[in-house]
Amino acid sequence: MHLRGALKRPQKKCVPFLGIYVSDLGMLHTAIQDYPEGHVKHLAKKRKELKVLEEIVLLQQAAQLYSIEPEERFGAWFWALERLSEKESYTLSCQLEPRS
Repeated sequence: MHLRGALKRPQKKCVPFLGIYVSDLGMLHTAIQDYPEGHVKHLAKKRKELKVLEEIVLLQQAAQLYSIEPEERFGAWFWALERLSEKESYTLSCQLEPRS
């Protein structure tokens, strides 16, 4: 797996979007039956699920190698932002990306 090499020598720091992995697991869950044709567990499905989970674990391990120092100016800016309610956030989200 190419992630194992990245653990040894991280070059770029990134935060992967966990939603992609959750979506992959969801698609595997709905697209492939657990017990097709009788009572035998679908091993190919389990292997694919395991691969996704292994990638998540490797990314978690790589993230522990990061050393991120907080920036005071960013923290001050961030905490000074106006907080939106959940309803306001949802309304703004729908304006930016309308439901289809």
